[in-house]
Amino acid sequence: MMRRLVGLITQLSAACDSAVTVRRLADVACRALVDTFPGSLAVVFEREPNLDTLRAVAGANMPLAWQMRAVHLHEVPAIGEALRDPTRVVQIAAKRRAADSAATGALLGPMQAFCGAIPDPTDPLYVLLFLAPPDAAENELREVAVETTRRMIGAAAAITAGDAERSRTLSAIYHAKIEWERTADALPEVVGLLDRRRRVVRVNRSLERWMLGTVQDSIGHDLHTVLHPACSDESCLFRRTLDAALDELGEKASTSFELSDPRLGLDLNVELRVSSDPSGAPAVPWQRVAFVVSNVTSLRHIERNLKTLNQTLESRVDERTAELTATNRALRDEVVRRRDAEESLLTSQRELEGLSERLMSAQEEERKRIAQDLHDSVGQSLSAIKYSLERAQVLARRQEAKNAADVVESAVERVQRVMEEVRGISMNLRPAVLDDLGAASAVKSLCRDWHDVYTEIAIDTSIEVQDADIPPMLGTNVYRAVQESLNNVARHAGAHRVEVAMRLEDGTLAVTVQDDGTGFAISGDVRRLVDRPELRGLRGLRERTERSGGRCMVSSAPGQGTLVRLEWPVVAGTAARRANARLN
Repeated sequence: MMRRLVGLITQLSAACDSAVTVRRLADVACRALVDTFPGSLAVVFEREPNLDTLRAVAGANMPLAWQMRAVHLHEVPAIGEALRDPTRVVQIAAKRRAADSAATGALLGPMQAFCGAIPDPTDPLYVLLFLAPPDAAENELREVAVETTRRMIGAAAAITAGDAERSRTLSAIYHAKIEWERTADALPEVVGLLDRRRRVVRVNRSLERWMLGTVQDSIGHDLHTVLHPACSDESCLFRRTLDAALDELGEKASTSFELSDPRLGLDLNVELRVSSDPSGAPAVPWQRVAFVVSNVTSLRHIERNLKTLNQTLESRVDERTAELTATNRALRDEVVRRRDAEESLLTSQRELEGLSERLMSAQEEERKRIAQDLHDSVGQSLSAIKYSLERAQVLARRQEAKNAADVVESAVERVQRVMEEVRGISMNLRPAVLDDLGAASAVKSLCRDWHDVYTEIAIDTSIEVQDADIPPMLGTNVYRAVQESLNNVARHAGAHRVEVAMRLEDGTLAVTVQDDGTGFAISGDVRRLVDRPELRGLRGLRERTERSGGRCMVSSAPGQGTLVRLEWPVVAGTAARRANARLN
């Protein structure tokens, strides 16, 4: 027994000579205990000041789940009892648990626990836990070995740091650790550390503010499980992206990724960085990986809103630009339209002035013609009749009844001729058939009378409308237009045949006069004819047609005759008089 204890002391002494830190010395001491007592395990826990949690910082045969894992005092009663009475080694019965359990593991069998606090001038920060199978014969030796080991570790730690400075050193370390923990806990990001198995060994309290569970419960789990509790989806985007990022750390010291997480409803930015070794270079292969998980939802939301706003502004600018372009185009079109309207108005004014002048001239010419006709025919005939009646009166006084009767008979014949001449003048001024029957019948009569005068020109008529189809107020204009067209054919065309047609086409009265005469060089708008003296008849024809609401079109070519087409809007049907009157 003494030999084994001496061997243990020897190993501890050698460890005190070579170890430079308490954790390194604790590692060697735990290994010496396990070597002295096969089948046992030894662990040194470091207490977190002012907290009821400890972490395994050294050991031999220590389960992997205990490495850097936070343990509550109530989970291991022996540790709590040893800290309450640091002057003795606590010995209690225990049960060993599996290394992969959630807390202290599944039960494997009874064990004997020896637990003692490492001596410290201030509050003990380290606790030695030794577990071995029950053996009453060796309990005393084991207790002595644990007592010796814990005191050797305490003495070596005091020697290493110096008794006078140890209290201040540990206090400074404690305060620095608390400040760093408070600083990390105050960060809005989830910050922590992963071990080589990609398990969380440290994490700040932002995890709890994110409502993802407690810090204690997250230790020992992978980062995906911590951020996605109860997620069993193997194709989870966060799981796959995190695994790929961790795989990259085998080739570089840091990496990061960002994704929109539908499970959390957040936009996350994850940064991973390999912990450095004492020289400052990244440890390869890595043992620890620091992670920072940031909630960038607000930032991305603002970016998306800005992008949407920019797109909206661009769209509005494009729409406004299009509206301004359309408005400018409309203004330009309006300027052109008004310019054309002004030019048309000036042209119409000039034409109106010319028309008024021509109307006055036409009236005077018509009066002169009528006066000349009355003087030449009716006046002379009446003078001859007057002379004949006076002669008959003289013969009657002379009792020459037979001669008087002959003179009276000659006067009667002259009166008959005067009546016919007056009827002809009246027909020229306004045909009676136009009032008695209508425009269609009047045009037919006009064509017959015209052919009686111009027998050398054949005339074909195709009147497919009834008198009732033409409004009374339009009849005179239709009649005069056909009359003027036929007179133009007789005077200027040199034609052998002329065709006159009247028909209704979709609510439009169409009148055409076509000859096979010499024609002339023009096609389209007859306004081009206004300055040609030989074609003034067509000018008057256009003015009469347009003044009555119609349209006049002339097409001709040298040697190919002339076609005059006149159109007026009407309503077809025998009961259309009132409607036609409204239209015209």
